[in-house]
Amino acid sequence: MIAAYLLAPGLRSYDIKKIIFENLGKEVSGDDVKNGEAYFSFELRDELEKRLKDHGLEKIFLEIEMPLVSVLADMEKVGIKLNVKKLKDLSDRLAKKIEEKEKEIFKISKREFNINSPSQMGVVLFEELKIQGDKKIKKTKTGAYSTGESELEKFKKDNNIISLILEYRELAKLKNTYLDALPILVDEETGRLHTTFNQTGTATGRISSSEPNLQNIPQKGEFSKEIRSAFESEDGYSLVSFDYSQIELRIIASITNDKNMIEIFERGGDIHTATAAKVAGVPEEEVTKKMRSAAKALNFGILFGMSVKSFAESADIEMSEAKLFIENYFLSFPKIKEFIDKTLEDAKKKGFVETELGRKRWLPDLRSQNWILRHAAERMAQNMPAQGLESDILKLAMIKIDKDILQKQSDKEIRPVLQIHDELIFEIKDAIIEDIKEKIRSIMENAYKLRVPVVVDVAKGKNWGNMSAF
Repeated sequence: MIAAYLLAPGLRSYDIKKIIFENLGKEVSGDDVKNGEAYFSFELRDELEKRLKDHGLEKIFLEIEMPLVSVLADMEKVGIKLNVKKLKDLSDRLAKKIEEKEKEIFKISKREFNINSPSQMGVVLFEELKIQGDKKIKKTKTGAYSTGESELEKFKKDNNIISLILEYRELAKLKNTYLDALPILVDEETGRLHTTFNQTGTATGRISSSEPNLQNIPQKGEFSKEIRSAFESEDGYSLVSFDYSQIELRIIASITNDKNMIEIFERGGDIHTATAAKVAGVPEEEVTKKMRSAAKALNFGILFGMSVKSFAESADIEMSEAKLFIENYFLSFPKIKEFIDKTLEDAKKKGFVETELGRKRWLPDLRSQNWILRHAAERMAQNMPAQGLESDILKLAMIKIDKDILQKQSDKEIRPVLQIHDELIFEIKDAIIEDIKEKIRSIMENAYKLRVPVVVDVAKGKNWGNMSAF
């Protein structure tokens, strides 16, 4: 599965029967031993090994992906303690709030209707309440009114009912997705929740989480802290988070070899403030919050092919201002523009894009006649070198921590419990936290050599919602 994934990242599934058919051209039959999965497995292995060598993916396979299998398996087995009572209490509170929102909505609509039914809601909003203003109402393929969040946002100023509906939906989603669903999945004997970490879930190499998805626990919003605080450490232990600081931007500075961006990181400056100062041509102390916010949006969006329109919307500025800002950005960091142009040029010639470590992503749509498909492929090509390397740095760190620390402990004083994007969370015995903290931080900061310093922020707490830097 992992070999097939490296050779064709981004597929929806890597089912063994599908892999056999696509690589060997043979149909698997469950009734015939000579045509079964096991029968073809050695032939399949030989074919995949050959293809990995042909595409220069042997190193990624042997030194990163395969050693990671047991690391992720251990994390899945350990799981994380969940305080079910906290979630139940919060669920009860949200149920009352949802009921209150429902009453407020019905007061404005002057009748009861199923708020979870898009068709009923569309009729109430656009036919009975006649909410429209000067905006066009979008309809679905079936002719019903579109009531998705992005559509409703357009009408927020026209009637208070829109804000109430969006609040209702948010509360209902929190209750159904997290507060009611997570407790059902807890191991009754241990009180711990076990996710599945997927190595083949993303085209860029990022690890994903499912059943349940613990990488998607809300970070923002009124109840996010309370939900996270239900994830706890056992008695005598604390949760300790090790989080790569702005690793993607540090990688961009390194792989583009842009001297101006490298200089900012080398002196330990605030990258967004420094970017805003360079682009606007003002001293850093004169950078306003809005200028910094715009620079931040562009720093993170630039390799994703952020358009002038998208940038203007995210930074809340005029189109003309956004266009000038992007032009000045590339003048301030010229190597980034060079890197983007060269990456796209090479990718169109080869049909794929690759990271410094050799992870590849094939993008046939780069040659598509369809502008939408081609533009999407170009965005993928631009961000793959940074995103792919980012995922591999984290994986290298996880493998090294496992080999140098976790495998050498006599008992489970250090337990890896979660991996969330650029962050690793461990459950560590209180007595050894100070000793182990710098060892893990050092491994993570030195997992891969960049042209700029790599920084890891550390925080701890008795639960995930109340962690503080130390």
